[in-house]
Amino acid sequence: MSTRSTTPTLPIPDSETRWSPEKSNPDSKEEVVDPTSSTTSERSGWWKALILIMLCSAQFFDIFNGASAIAALPSIGRDLHFTQGMLQWVLAAYTLTFGSMQVPAGRLSDIYPPVTYALPIMLLVFRAISGIGAAMTVPSAISMIVTTITDPKEQAKALAFYGAAGSVGNIVGFIIGGVLSAKASWRWMFHLIGLATIPFAIISWFLLPKSPSSANTDARRSMDIPGISILTGGLILFVYAISDGGEAGWGTPQIITTLVLSIAFFVAFFVVERISKDPAIPPRTWFNKNFAVMFFYAWSCYWNFMSMELLFIQVFQDIFHWSPISAAVHCIPIGITGTISTVVVGTWGHHVPVRFQLIFGQLCMLVGTVLFALADRPEKYWSHIVPGMIIDMIGLGPAYVGATTVAMAGAPSGEEGVVGAILYTSFQIGSTIGIAITSSIALSVNLKQPLDAISQFTGYAASWWSITAMHGLCLIIAVLFVRK
Repeated sequence: MSTRSTTPTLPIPDSETRWSPEKSNPDSKEEVVDPTSSTTSERSGWWKALILIMLCSAQFFDIFNGASAIAALPSIGRDLHFTQGMLQWVLAAYTLTFGSMQVPAGRLSDIYPPVTYALPIMLLVFRAISGIGAAMTVPSAISMIVTTITDPKEQAKALAFYGAAGSVGNIVGFIIGGVLSAKASWRWMFHLIGLATIPFAIISWFLLPKSPSSANTDARRSMDIPGISILTGGLILFVYAISDGGEAGWGTPQIITTLVLSIAFFVAFFVVERISKDPAIPPRTWFNKNFAVMFFYAWSCYWNFMSMELLFIQVFQDIFHWSPISAAVHCIPIGITGTISTVVVGTWGHHVPVRFQLIFGQLCMLVGTVLFALADRPEKYWSHIVPGMIIDMIGLGPAYVGATTVAMAGAPSGEEGVVGAILYTSFQIGSTIGIAITSSIALSVNLKQPLDAISQFTGYAASWWSITAMHGLCLIIAVLFVRK
């Protein structure tokens, strides 16, 4: 990395530590094809393209799953008589298991051939199960991109398309979720997701490399069941406390006890990881350059993204009284701008210093949330909400890609999967905590407000201001703590 910190926008390990069959397993008798031959060169082009399509489909369905559920939340709440506090668990059950299971999934992707897709889904318990399936895809996909596409420029474009697939899945999920909720039933949305993933899972089984990262392990590693169990338990307790604090009261014994227990679980997790012979998160990982800083910085990306969509769907339908289809259509600028932003940053971002990307991303998202907090009536959609969506998503691209780049740049050979899993765990932790905090703030504030639309917007505005404060904190992190 140069002293000017013009880091390419792609999470690749150093060229000296990048995986190769010869280095990882010198005794292997498998044939190593010469990549310089014309036949292999021609084959590798379409082969890599097909692999990338399959990996992007995983990202597409992961985000589609969350976005389509957000669009259907009001309909789900009415049909199942969920309270506002219960309703957020439709999302939290998915994002919580999605986040907490990525560390063990990352370990699996470093040991075994990584091919897993989501299962057909129902609600809450099955949403949590589907989150486990989604968690299996992310570290596997990142590991495959890093080890299969080794050219820096090609890898940057591949990661850009991977991120863009999530943006496309987001907007498609919004629209389909809104249409099915209005014209058929929100239940069909979940059936559709389960059915749509089946052909991709079958194709991936035959197409994807059988063992791109397991070949570099000298011995089979354990799954660190104690550490993973403690981490998952701590996350569940913490999210439960944050989610129910606004409705039950922050001073109630159940909330205080749950928060204290969650902190105890987190402390126990780090103790277990230090004494474990084969920890799920090797303690040395936290000392990788900028990794610990990026772990907390990365919270802001999905905190902003998922909270923004959740709040918009609730405001559009409950405050502005728009139909589910209309609410989904009015969110289209998010998907369009997010796709363009991610592709542009991934393709040309290596010309821009990575610190500038991190700072610029936070500034844009901060400005976007300020505009959202001021949009208290439908007439402000074009003057505040659309510009805010565009500015916010322009910032999300460099923040997301920049955080991935900085965190993954020092990933040791053979640990791309687990390092990527920790990073994407931080994204999902931000999503889960962000949903819980913003929902709790909106609920607790609105309980004290009159029931008219203008008064009820007060709680949503307070949620937007809390997100603005979060971006201000991450801006300080990017300015003061990211090393060149």
